[in-house]
Amino acid sequence: MNISEFHQNIEQIWDHIEASLEEQDCDVDCERQGSVFSITFSDRSQIVINKQEPLLELWLASRLGGFHFACKERDWVNAEGKRFWDCLIEACAAHGEKVVFA
Repeated sequence: MNISEFHQNIEQIWDHIEASLEEQDCDVDCERQGSVFSITFSDRSQIVINKQEPLLELWLASRLGGFHFACKERDWVNAEGKRFWDCLIEACAAHGEKVVFA
């Protein structure tokens, strides 16, 4: 994956997250600032997802901790083999929102 493909892929992920949260009427605000995508919950807690361009990684930080994901065979997985989407679902639940990302 080159840099351009990396950015396109992450933007598509962020679009999907935002659309899914809106479709499910989640009480959250989404914001993009440069390489950072934030989901802010009603209690002001946040999930922060950011691009790590030099490593071509996607990072997720929440109440559950921080996770690093690399693209392997068209899926974003961490070193333990856990998928980004599964971690994001768990993180949202820890922040009080039960969501599905299809």
